[in-house]
Amino acid sequence: MSTKGIYLYQSKAKIDTSKLFELTMEGDYLRVKNKNVNCVLKNLTAASFDEIYNEYLSHLNLNFSPLNIDGKIYQLKKEMQEALEQKIIFRWLYFYTVNNLPVKVRRKDFHSPSVTDQILALLDKKYGVDTEKSLKMGAHLLRRDYDDYCISVKARRWYYDR
Repeated sequence: MSTKGIYLYQSKAKIDTSKLFELTMEGDYLRVKNKNVNCVLKNLTAASFDEIYNEYLSHLNLNFSPLNIDGKIYQLKKEMQEALEQKIIFRWLYFYTVNNLPVKVRRKDFHSPSVTDQILALLDKKYGVDTEKSLKMGAHLLRRDYDDYCISVKARRWYYDR
């Protein structure tokens, strides 16, 4: 398994975000929503959102391939894959726009603890909190070493439990 993480530029077909999301202007703000997200973004238009969202998507390289755990195959359904991608991307879009910062796709953001938080929220619900399946799937999705991922999870649990 690669330990380089989930930041990797790939030439992907551009998606039309207006078909994936409902985009409406609310004064100077762009509201973007679908069944997975409902977010108000500052300083973006539908066109700039489309460009930036596609840029994030072209760099996001989660590992959605099947994973064998004790002879059983695990893989997130397509809907869960899309929801996870959207939530990770919107975490950063919101952060940059709410803080009036230029939106930039950066490697360090893809390796942020907040990405681990997005994975945990999904996998805790699907496989249980800190189960072998949850931890192995999390490391797999993030293309991280299992032991390193477990240390990150422990740190996130401590952070929220303090």
